[in-house]
Amino acid sequence: MHRLSDLQSIHLDLLKEAGNIGAGHAATALSTLLQKRIEMNIPSLKVVPLPEVLDRDAEKHVATSYIEVSGGFRGCFFMMFEVNLANKLIRQLVPDGSVFDNDMGKSAFCEISNILCGSYLSAISSFFHTQLNQSPPNYAVDMEGAILGEGLVELSLYDDSILLIEAELFDQDEKNRFTGEFLFIPLPESLDLLFSMAEGKSSM
Repeated sequence: MHRLSDLQSIHLDLLKEAGNIGAGHAATALSTLLQKRIEMNIPSLKVVPLPEVLDRDAEKHVATSYIEVSGGFRGCFFMMFEVNLANKLIRQLVPDGSVFDNDMGKSAFCEISNILCGSYLSAISSFFHTQLNQSPPNYAVDMEGAILGEGLVELSLYDDSILLIEAELFDQDEKNRFTGEFLFIPLPESLDLLFSMAEGKSSM
């Protein structure tokens, strides 16, 4: 049974390539939704040991959405933005909204999460010719350590690493830059499939 730490640089490059395809789709969807020019790219994608993730910036306040992935392979997806950046994102849709608004602010953040995570998963699905589905996002605002400690401890039974994906959004009209993170953990039976699909792509 493979683990995330078994993925080599060539496999990560393929996943990053798929991610940048998804980023292009997400930028198009966000540009239409927000009626402004949005660019998105994936500057980095790497495998990180769970203890390293849990120990860093534990008191940083973040807004997070959590999505379960099913279909061709199963796993979970976290999207995280620092609270001040999350508020700026929300206010692109809801001028007076914030992460602490459990009505419009929450809805706006979850809608953006659906677009960003959905575009990445759609690109992965197309890239590796497998069907993927995503659950509606769960939403939380808290210190990063509290959110990840609760969300990742159970998943640490399956793997001791996560796939950390940096996402960068750029508002060309207002020259604002938003940097967030995606954390992805495939479940064990799915990681073997993901590894095989990446192997197949790398040998083409």
